[in-house]
Amino acid sequence: MKRNTGHPGQIVSHLLLTVALSLISAISQWLGAAEPETPYYVYDIRSLQSFDRTDIDQTRRVWDETLLITTLQGLVNRDSAQLYLLYVSGFGHQTDEFWLELFSRSFKDSSGDERPGWLEGRERKTITSLDEALDLFASYYQGVVVYDEEAASTVNVALTIAGVENLLPIRYDSHSGSLYDRLVSSPDGRRLVVKRRLVNEDGSSMFTGEGTIPGTTLPSTGSVKVDPYYWMIENYIKTGLVNPLEGGYYIDAYWIKRPIGATQNACLTNRDFVVSRKGFFFDLSPWDDEAPNDDPGQKLGADFEAFTAIARSVYDATEGKKMIRIAGFTPWDTKYTDHQNCGLKHGGVDTEWRHAEILSNYNAYMDADALGCGAMANASFYQHFPLADHYPQHKATVEELRVRGLLTEEGRPINKTFVTIYSGDYDSAAWVYQSMPLFWEDSARGSIPINWAFNPNLADRFAPGFDYMRRTQTDLDRFVSGDVGAGYVNPMALAGARNVSGLPDNLDVWVEHCKRYFARWDLSAIGFIIDGCSQTSDRATLARLADCAPDGMTTHRGGKMGVVQNSAGEMTPYRNMNYDLPANLEQASAIILGDTRDQGEPIFNVYRTILWSPSLLKEVMERVKADEARGARVEFVDMYTFWLLLKLEMAYIGEEEVDVRL
Repeated sequence: MKRNTGHPGQIVSHLLLTVALSLISAISQWLGAAEPETPYYVYDIRSLQSFDRTDIDQTRRVWDETLLITTLQGLVNRDSAQLYLLYVSGFGHQTDEFWLELFSRSFKDSSGDERPGWLEGRERKTITSLDEALDLFASYYQGVVVYDEEAASTVNVALTIAGVENLLPIRYDSHSGSLYDRLVSSPDGRRLVVKRRLVNEDGSSMFTGEGTIPGTTLPSTGSVKVDPYYWMIENYIKTGLVNPLEGGYYIDAYWIKRPIGATQNACLTNRDFVVSRKGFFFDLSPWDDEAPNDDPGQKLGADFEAFTAIARSVYDATEGKKMIRIAGFTPWDTKYTDHQNCGLKHGGVDTEWRHAEILSNYNAYMDADALGCGAMANASFYQHFPLADHYPQHKATVEELRVRGLLTEEGRPINKTFVTIYSGDYDSAAWVYQSMPLFWEDSARGSIPINWAFNPNLADRFAPGFDYMRRTQTDLDRFVSGDVGAGYVNPMALAGARNVSGLPDNLDVWVEHCKRYFARWDLSAIGFIIDGCSQTSDRATLARLADCAPDGMTTHRGGKMGVVQNSAGEMTPYRNMNYDLPANLEQASAIILGDTRDQGEPIFNVYRTILWSPSLLKEVMERVKADEARGARVEFVDMYTFWLLLKLEMAYIGEEEVDVRL
């Protein structure tokens, strides 16, 4: 071993320098500062949203190129933040551009201190073409995986393979000028090596829906759509190649035939995160009582059976001990619902709820990138932001309630109608990503109590945004989880006898999953427990959920309010949601006032809003308070204040559960 023969003073100086550098590094991480010497690259692909939808060649080009650059981004950003795309817009903002500029400059936090931006001081470079990106990042991919447009589901299998084996997914297309021609087959092109094929070399379909599923000993299901997923299960999930904790549920290449709505609603740029984490992809109907419109000739229930087969395979891979993230949402505008007027009988909400029920049965939860504002980009980039260990928030105390005059001398809540409004639905990283450039900068924020229902797991895909919002919160901003904690699940599909999977009770796995996220973000409340088409959460289940949400819970239905005792002996209050408020000032204020009356005792009402701005919330509150007959009786409070008041009321009347008094 080589000995250090330096002078003692030099050694001490070296040690002091090492300590100083370590401290600087630690402080830089705490501040969210980036390493200044490492450049990152920005590529503007917004032009890929504009094309003639009646021209199949243009549609294919948009699909092919967007999916390829997104996959490349996932590979490049696996270990560090290097490639940033400009693509998504919404709520009047160029979303990716907004956040890039915000994270590139310093800002003042809630205490007025100046904080450096995450990317401030880091060199930014521009990429101007796909070829330039492929050249620059050539070391990050080892070739291509070719998939079959005629077997549309093979694109999701190809994405799965791409993440695992560092490949680029390319649709087989022998036409001159196609991406396949330019990158694979043309003598004048790049001649990228084909490492995996999901289509025969001559372009004929490998999956035919007949005989034995290629690459397996399994008999074909009879469905060209479904068979590739069983191939994926056998060759990539059961073999342990795939990360079973990360899934993507996004529309397959059927979109090429029906490019409905805004291009970004295909969520092509959402897929980088799952690729970067070597996850799996799928797109299957949750219904077993009708064939899907993208494969109407399949055996009844074939999609559903493949859905549950994938879910069971990743559940088994985790031995039922971990929760599985599924980013994405049912493509209701194109598939599986009555929205297409193609003879299907299930509505969009029913399909969402069925989807959630199935996932919950197998320990999976949604990061629900629902259409409308479901598009997101750069999650693979954002995942490298160094979050703090803890983000505190203020919560009401009994003494504060006394000072505010909300309690009688006996400690009972005063005779008022206490109203709290859940500000949702933020069970999707994409919804937070798109809406907050408008809502967080709203001038009304800070003038009224707002309960931001940000599911904390969303920070995995949008860490710097979550950090920024917590560091710039006002005294009236409060944070609770959305539905149903650290992800969207149905609790009763995790607890007890699970109707779809028949698996053992795994609610404790969910609670421990939530505890880990809640601890970092100082959450102790579930703003909304959605039961969907599962059973209504019973008191025994609420008591178990109270282990991660001791301060309070809002239930979906049941017409009850009360308290349950968690395992620590704490009494946790709950109350079912009154209504969803319509985004109409007159109607919303009339609903709140209609539930306001003098019964000689306090009333507790909770409402939900979906994508409301602070200004709209403020206007509704002002309308309610301006009502001469009932406005003075209403007290708008944050959810932590609401639940503490409710807990005190239940203790005062000496009941554990009562019917809601309206």
